[in-house]
Amino acid sequence: MKICTKKFDISFCDVGENNHLTNKGILRMMQEIAGIHSGIAGYGLNDIPKTGLAWLLLNWKLRVFLRPKWGETLTINTWSRSQNALFSYRDLEVYDSKNNLVAIATSKWLLFDVNKQAIAKTTPEMREKFESTDKAVFEEKFNEKLKEPENSEFVLEYKIERRDIDTNHHVNNLNYLDFAYEALPEDIYKNGEFNNVEIMYKHEAKLGDTLFVYYAQTEQNEHIITIKDKETGNLHSIIKLY
Repeated sequence: MKICTKKFDISFCDVGENNHLTNKGILRMMQEIAGIHSGIAGYGLNDIPKTGLAWLLLNWKLRVFLRPKWGETLTINTWSRSQNALFSYRDLEVYDSKNNLVAIATSKWLLFDVNKQAIAKTTPEMREKFESTDKAVFEEKFNEKLKEPENSEFVLEYKIERRDIDTNHHVNNLNYLDFAYEALPEDIYKNGEFNNVEIMYKHEAKLGDTLFVYYAQTEQNEHIITIKDKETGNLHSIIKLY
């Protein structure tokens, strides 16, 4: 199946205070359909006990054009854009019930052997099941390596709780966006959602870890949130909002 398509109703948890679809809501649905597509290919969440393989997300790039309200129905398409032995790239597009383009996104994924706790390589047979196509939602090159600003300021400290942990036994990808929004100055946060989001995930955070969250605003009016481990200083994630 080259393109996987699914309809989603915007739920209460997908909208913000103004009843408009949030970035986290969009990414939640995109994460869901990515899992569905992988399941169709035989490498989904329910297949892990058999395959011993799980997908780890490394990057998001999201651009939003419209913000529908609660209860509206969206159609999301996703496909494997390209693959090699180490990395898989997935693109997505979202449409409303009137076929207006709501959002586009691209993402980078890594295959992980859950038994060996090590990176796994995809096989030609596996890549064939995803039927990659070269269709890309972004014309510009995908910038995978976000850089930490030199003038970041410490904003908050957060200890990872049980509610933050997902089936891979580390902090769920969507939670990092929550941490980023908590780090924003109040006046920036009140201005509403950002229509462009880029996220780089570097190291997993686990139960009991304590995170230090830093914030910086660039001359280009980009808001960069850097998340590090309190004890080791290891970089967990960088989020760029603009």
